[in-house]
Amino acid sequence: MKFRFINTEDPAYPKELMLRWEVLKKPLGLPPGSEILPQEQGGMHLIALEGKEVVGCVLFLPESSSSGSLSQLAVSEEYHGKSFARQLIIKLEQMLVKKGYLDIYIYAHPDSVAFYQQLGYHSDGEPVEKCGVFHQLMKKSLFRNEERVA
Repeated sequence: MKFRFINTEDPAYPKELMLRWEVLKKPLGLPPGSEILPQEQGGMHLIALEGKEVVGCVLFLPESSSSGSLSQLAVSEEYHGKSFARQLIIKLEQMLVKKGYLDIYIYAHPDSVAFYQQLGYHSDGEPVEKCGVFHQLMKKSLFRNEERVA
């Protein structure tokens, strides 16, 4: 398993989009293309590769020079339960610390709240509706966890 950062010009980018659609949007009945975010080009895309196959991905969307949000975490069904999602998040956090990012947040699906809590994220406020499902805002300070993250 290899982890690699890509941009929207990388040949692996269409494979990342396909994985995100299949895992995140298709189950909601949304069409291909619905996984693309307006801020894609400025995002940091981390993918997990098995050979040439993209089996996992996560997107970081910077909002300032020190903070931003996680989005579009997706892992192929055959790789569920093998800690790839955890590895993707930890790898991304390590890179963010090196780039000077201090704070990160995500709107977590209810099924994912415990996963993010195990990674040091804490709930903030009441759940909010996104795409017809309530999501929990979860935050993490990378600065306070620098020793663990770095």
